[in-house]
Amino acid sequence: MGKKSRLASGFGVVAAGVALLGAATGVAGAERALTAPEQVFVSYLQAHGELLTDQDQQLAAIDVGKADCNALATGLTKAQLSEQLPGGAAEKEEAVLFLDAATAPGSLCG
Repeated sequence: MGKKSRLASGFGVVAAGVALLGAATGVAGAERALTAPEQVFVSYLQAHGELLTDQDQQLAAIDVGKADCNALATGLTKAQLSEQLPGGAAEKEEAVLFLDAATAPGSLCG
């Protein structure tokens, strides 16, 4: 199914960033605490079936959510954003879930 489709592009960027950070600091897999809005976002996704088992996956999901917030700030609607995602019904359903998580009270979009 499409559970990893939205995370695939963001995950590569986050993994590369973590590798660079680890190389620069001498620490592999640097951990960081999630902010309160990030935690609300991740918790919402997990409560709705997204399996974000490690921090790299959580950070990749957060990057997708923040991109959604930026797109919404430019005037796009949730419907427009979910329609832009290539793929079938499962991918569009997942896009709506990420948008709902990002716009939930206390989450990424404030």
